[in-house]
Amino acid sequence: MNNPYEVLGLKPGASEAEIKAAYKELVKKYHPDKYQNNPLADLAQEKLQEINEAYDTLMKNRSSSGSGYRGGQSYRPSSSSSSGNYNAVRQALDRGDLMAAEQMLINSPNRDAEWFFLSGVLSYKKGWIDDALSNVRQAMNMDPNNYEYQNIYQQMMSSGAMYRGRSNAQGYGQSSDTCTNCCTLYLCSSCISPCW
Repeated sequence: MNNPYEVLGLKPGASEAEIKAAYKELVKKYHPDKYQNNPLADLAQEKLQEINEAYDTLMKNRSSSGSGYRGGQSYRPSSSSSSGNYNAVRQALDRGDLMAAEQMLINSPNRDAEWFFLSGVLSYKKGWIDDALSNVRQAMNMDPNNYEYQNIYQQMMSSGAMYRGRSNAQGYGQSSDTCTNCCTLYLCSSCISPCW
């Protein structure tokens, strides 16, 4: 594999935030949905795989100390999950193989509630909290009686509240209603147009 920093267009020693931002932009650029019925689709798929490998390599090297979302439990298949593909995605998420999970989701022909749920868990593991919450909310809207989706969503919200509490204790986020309103608008717009 090429130098993962070069693949992501970064200088060696880039911060975790820079790595995540570069990765997110490149995934958007080479996403298979942009290359449907395009002769460059295979090339874009190869590039996306290289980008995923580079990202996984850099993130694994940074720290494996609890950065992924598991909440101490594995993902149990929901009653609506009859597809073996979703079970494979869950297994990849449980073992921390985010690249494999992402590839399976990208190649999945369905965009049902289970797909949005697993996309949300994947986003959470990558540190994309807003995307994670948006995708899990979409799954809950599509399958409102699924307790697994509701449980994981509550865990994600609780984790977010813990981080907000820490930042508020250090003086961040206490001063402006404008900031709160802006964040609320951003979250609502995320619900309307999920990344996937």
